[in-house]
Amino acid sequence: MAECADDQEHTLKIEAVEVVKEVAYAVNFVEISSVLPVSDFLVYLNLCTKENESFCVELSVQGFRVVGRQFNTVEGSCVSPYYETIYSLLDAVSPGYRNSFSETLMQKLQQLQGSEEESMDTK
Repeated sequence: MAECADDQEHTLKIEAVEVVKEVAYAVNFVEISSVLPVSDFLVYLNLCTKENESFCVELSVQGFRVVGRQFNTVEGSCVSPYYETIYSLLDAVSPGYRNSFSETLMQKLQQLQGSEEESMDTK
């Protein structure tokens, strides 16, 4: 039983590390909180959106949710919905995230199109 809890904690930590890597391009700042405790079921992230709004985000087996409006802060009065992914949470709180996501997608599609055209030119 303890092994299962260790695996779950380890899995949440891995997911949190991946989240930090994946959304860094679309926010001003993101990190795993080194102040708030990590448990078998919770990891906290600090992030600052493109709009310079700070959030403390909880990652649990239920998903992602905003728990505070300052880094390393869990506000008991802050009741927010759970989101299945960090992307859906960011989409809800940050128009700048949507713009960054769209721009990045457009750039990647243009690169892909350019690579495809080069490939056809060499044939």
